[in-house]
Amino acid sequence: MKQPEILAVCGKGGAGKTVVSALLSRAIIRSGGGSVLLVDADPAGGLGAAIGERAARTLADVRNDLVAAARTSGRSEALRLAEQVDYLLLEALVERRDYSFLAMGRPLEQGCYCPVNTLLREAIDALAASFAVVLIDAEAGLEQINRQVTRRLTMALAVVDGSRRSAETARVIAEMVGRGRVRAILNRAPRDTHGAALPEGLPLAGTIPEDVTVACYDRGGRPLWELPDENEAVEAARGIALALGLVTEAASGPSREARHGD
Repeated sequence: MKQPEILAVCGKGGAGKTVVSALLSRAIIRSGGGSVLLVDADPAGGLGAAIGERAARTLADVRNDLVAAARTSGRSEALRLAEQVDYLLLEALVERRDYSFLAMGRPLEQGCYCPVNTLLREAIDALAASFAVVLIDAEAGLEQINRQVTRRLTMALAVVDGSRRSAETARVIAEMVGRGRVRAILNRAPRDTHGAALPEGLPLAGTIPEDVTVACYDRGGRPLWELPDENEAVEAARGIALALGLVTEAASGPSREARHGD
């Protein structure tokens, strides 16, 4: 069986990871190249709204149930639930015809997200084999990479916005993951990219132009999957998917629609 492509879209907060994740996943899904698992790995969420999806349960809900059982019902009940964790994970999985969606969510307790990050890692490991592509919208910064949440990663896509801070974050990601497994994506690129700070020595997978329509959709909470096929940012994401070998040229056109509720 062919190993799945596991991609993590990561980078500095505010660089536009969720927008890039939504546009790139749209391109992959509409290519019809295979099943896709979309993972919203940011505790703050965002990818679900960007694709028009809402998870009734999250991985944080699963963790909270386990914690509550341990506190109120004792160790035996907690162990019983822990034995059913695979079933609980499937309860948190939103399944559609062309893709599935899994949200990390936010745990009830304040403080460290380490336990839910561990659950996220195990969920990705358990589910990945059933999909051709796993695309993870990672949290801002380096925490999940540092904790090897994406330990089976095929490639990290470091989103940069032309600022030196985003380029530096991409450089650190490349050092942690390995330069051979990292590609940069310049998001909100101006017409003239001269002067934009890019991570030195890191291959550029492509650029997504600054687009007024994308910004309007994003600010208004309208799903980016509803953007017109001829939108420049949509076409740019399709080109990036093609350049990364995630879709074929024959299938990269807007031939299929992602279908919700099937």
